[in-house]
Amino acid sequence: MTLAEKSSHIIDDIIRILDPVSFVVPDCVVEELSRLSCSRHVKKSKLALLSLKFVDEKMKVVETPKTGSVDDRIISYARTKPDVWVATMDGKLRERLFREKLKCITLSNDKVVLC
Repeated sequence: MTLAEKSSHIIDDIIRILDPVSFVVPDCVVEELSRLSCSRHVKKSKLALLSLKFVDEKMKVVETPKTGSVDDRIISYARTKPDVWVATMDGKLRERLFREKLKCITLSNDKVVLC
């Protein structure tokens, strides 16, 4: 959702750092965004809807295994794709990616950081 909120400079920075790059989003993330879009929390639901629109316009949805948590499914997908960078703001997911030696992109002080 952070990407949809601050997309223009983040996307440009990622392209500059990783060029060539294409953007994909796991189906489990789309499912989670769909659930959040129905949230009673107005700001969260609006951000989720904006994120879904962003995904629809700028990303390709990829399939992930159908079992496990969203994080498990993301990690499982990343394990099979050595050229994939997982973009996340989630500290626990970043730690798991690091432990498994998988590539990660995050933000720190509004700047793209590879981890």
